[in-house]
Amino acid sequence: MRLPFPLALRVGTDIIATNRILSPLRPDIRRAVRLTNRFLLPQELDDLTRRFPAWKEHDRLRTQQVAAWIAGRWAAKEAAKKAWDASLLSFRDLRIEADSDGAVHIICDTRLTASHNSDHSVFSPTQVSEQVAQLSISHDGDYTVATVLATPLHPDIKAELQRRKTEAEAKLISVAD
Repeated sequence: MRLPFPLALRVGTDIIATNRILSPLRPDIRRAVRLTNRFLLPQELDDLTRRFPAWKEHDRLRTQQVAAWIAGRWAAKEAAKKAWDASLLSFRDLRIEADSDGAVHIICDTRLTASHNSDHSVFSPTQVSEQVAQLSISHDGDYTVATVLATPLHPDIKAELQRRKTEAEAKLISVAD
């Protein structure tokens, strides 16, 4: 007889070559700025600027540190999507933040994208719209890896993702007609 794993936990892992963010030989800072503006939230951009005040200026050592930091955020968001088995989660639904003890977490917050992209999403005060997972980011040489440990998504968040999927499919059908 096999005893199943007793906890409802999911793991997601992602690895990225840091030079995909910024090449150490020919760093393209403008490309990195466009990338970060696309996938980081304002709080995360503030954290980047706080950690690396002049990150947009070319400095070889600083460029590698910035690339590793950005790669960590990218890998963390990819790992979270895997842990939550939610390909419909946008990178902008996912926020990385540290608590007062310095532990880093990833938060799924579907209100951000829902309120930005749709007039139909109205969350009630009792509806769950945020969920927290444990996060670990590690760097080794040219690679960054992130691992997320999470419980399954709350039914309220799953319902929001299903609503998005239905809305997107309806748009595709109307375009095809």
